[in-house]
Amino acid sequence: MEKENTSYYQLDILEDYIKKYYPTLTGSHFINLIDIIYMAAIRNNININDLRNDLYRGLIDLDKFRNSNHGNIYDFIKNKKYIDFAKRIKDITVGSNGGMASVGKGEWLLSLGAGINPLTDKSRISIIKKGAGDLEYEDTRNTKEIKWNGGKVSVDKSGKEVTNIFNKIINIEDKLWVPFRKNDKKKYTEEDKQKNNAVYWKAISDENYDLLSDNELKAKIIHMSYEKVFEKCNTFIMFNDDGQFQRFLNIQEADNYYKDKYDKLTGKINKTDVGFEVRANQNNPPALYCYVF
Repeated sequence: MEKENTSYYQLDILEDYIKKYYPTLTGSHFINLIDIIYMAAIRNNININDLRNDLYRGLIDLDKFRNSNHGNIYDFIKNKKYIDFAKRIKDITVGSNGGMASVGKGEWLLSLGAGINPLTDKSRISIIKKGAGDLEYEDTRNTKEIKWNGGKVSVDKSGKEVTNIFNKIINIEDKLWVPFRKNDKKKYTEEDKQKNNAVYWKAISDENYDLLSDNELKAKIIHMSYEKVFEKCNTFIMFNDDGQFQRFLNIQEADNYYKDKYDKLTGKINKTDVGFEVRANQNNPPALYCYVF
């Protein structure tokens, strides 16, 4: 049977487009990206040739998105027929080997959705993996770090290292003590917890305090974690899985965002981690799960 010569079946349209504008993506990563984009289009009854043209022009209203510090990314899709398509390609993470390292969820949505600059014939947002963020605007060299659906920002030292230092500074019976544990409400007085918090922060930062409340310790971990982020990028954007986002342009904006939300950083909301990961015997550093409230 002769192959139908319609745009719905012309994989070469997508392949030529990706080869031209994302030439570093090769091998199985290239094939997987093409397969996912193709099936997302077919499932949403999108003509492949139309898709190619709309990808070139850009699915996202980039100017409005860049000027918005919060909202939902799907509200910036110019043609509403692409919303479900965008929700599918948001999950693409191919490119972690052989050309690009550690491509995260949401990065392909923003890069593909930004479109191509006709003056330079290059993507308006490029995926970068040089230790300086995740994405880069073509026109400003503005680099962005992206965290989607519970990604983490963290301090430098591992939980195990912090615990070892903590136990050398203070002698308490619980050698695996970590802050923010709910069961400590009955085991420790408020003053004891605040003393432990102060020592725990000293183990992380070498800074000396007599007492630190839970919220004061949370604020310090948040500040240090975002301080690390802004050492390598100009902009940080965190997304919930439903597309809600919050943009920070500097550490102060991050500090201000959380200052009335410390009590919300306690556990899980709708199966999403909301709060801190603090472990005494793991190599993971004390970290904040990124969540848009």
